[in-house]
Amino acid sequence: MPFFGSIFWSCSLDYSVGPSISPLTSGKAIDRLHSLEMAVQRAHEGLIRWQAESFEQLSSVTLSGAEITLLQFIGDGGRSKSIKEMARVTNRVDIPNIQYSLRKLAAAGLTRKQGAGRSGVSYSLTDEGCRVAAEMRELRSGLLGQAFEGRPEMAAQLESALAVLEELTGLYGGAALVPAPDGEG
Repeated sequence: MPFFGSIFWSCSLDYSVGPSISPLTSGKAIDRLHSLEMAVQRAHEGLIRWQAESFEQLSSVTLSGAEITLLQFIGDGGRSKSIKEMARVTNRVDIPNIQYSLRKLAAAGLTRKQGAGRSGVSYSLTDEGCRVAAEMRELRSGLLGQAFEGRPEMAAQLESALAVLEELTGLYGGAALVPAPDGEG
């Protein structure tokens, strides 16, 4: 079987960058990839639904899953975040939509904007934003702590899943940059 692959640079959330090689293998591997893609889609939809339902219990503000994700990311690490950081970590390219979400979070009193200009703007949580983000983390920890109780293998499985998902993120990101083999596309 000929090798139709690509070599490209992959950047992950831990800031490591390195070359990746992606061979297109058997039909079985492609079928498994499709099954994984569908499972990721279901997990994403479940996460978004859970975030929205949980957030409704903690605040009278109605937010989308993407907005809740931004709120939680801004609160991570105890420092303000730029739009560029938010776009990179969430793998989004829709900067105007991120800006809209940030205005919505600010109008709700959950975030504040500091600085000015294109590169000097950052966002941090207000006291109310910190409270809600902390309560979301506690709710998640309690729920998942119960679910993982008695399952010590889950930590290793999550590490493996994270590695696969980071690699797939790089593959999908690089796929648009690689021309199709002759006669395709």
